[in-house]
Amino acid sequence: MTAPGPLPTPSLILAADHRARAVQTTENWAEFFGALAQALPFCDGILATAEPLTGLRAAGHITALHRTYLSINRTGLAGSAFELDDRLVASVPRAAADGWTGVKHMTRIDMEDPVTASALELLGQVLEQSRDAGLEALVEPLVWHEGRVRRETDAVVLAAVIAHDIGAPVIKVPVPAANPGADRQRAVARVVASVSVPVLFLGGPRTEAGRDRVLDEVRDVMEGGGAGMAMGRTLYQDPDPAEVAGLVDALVHGR
Repeated sequence: MTAPGPLPTPSLILAADHRARAVQTTENWAEFFGALAQALPFCDGILATAEPLTGLRAAGHITALHRTYLSINRTGLAGSAFELDDRLVASVPRAAADGWTGVKHMTRIDMEDPVTASALELLGQVLEQSRDAGLEALVEPLVWHEGRVRRETDAVVLAAVIAHDIGAPVIKVPVPAANPGADRQRAVARVVASVSVPVLFLGGPRTEAGRDRVLDEVRDVMEGGGAGMAMGRTLYQDPDPAEVAGLVDALVHGR
């Protein structure tokens, strides 16, 4: 199998792997699936667990133009006593056999929890297997503390640097917690400058602030030099997933 080549930038990737980690986004399957199908035409790719990936492809919603990332480690259920023990639920060989262009792997880094050492070891193994299989690895490194993601700029930079220097070819990190506008753009630029690979920024949960917050965040990411966005709940939980995905797509691609 030949490698898919570097991620085209800028890119908008639809993130749809939350439910398998017990982040209960949309309980009704048909509504969830339908929202993803509405958003996908405006996205360059999708990262998801075995379902909905398989179903979306079977229904014709995933095309040859989409990059597809199978989310492979989901044992760290949200809020559980074993949340940091995030093992594989799917393999790189399975992703290759199923015809996906890559895998998505999340690694949480908690300086106070020894399980982080095995998590980093697993990341290294997944990166090696991905290279051998000719698949792209989209890595989501997160600095974790007391059950939460640390979003200050120092922590986001640290996570990006660790994943990058182990060999991650594409990185997905939180938007740094900085004041909207110039401060946040500078924070994004600092994260981007810390590595030599594309950095996507995640969208996070949908909030009461709604679309305005989302679109302002996307503007700041792109102004700061981000390679694009990897967004899920802010798109598929919107009352009109197609409309909001189209708005984000226009900002990411400068249209």
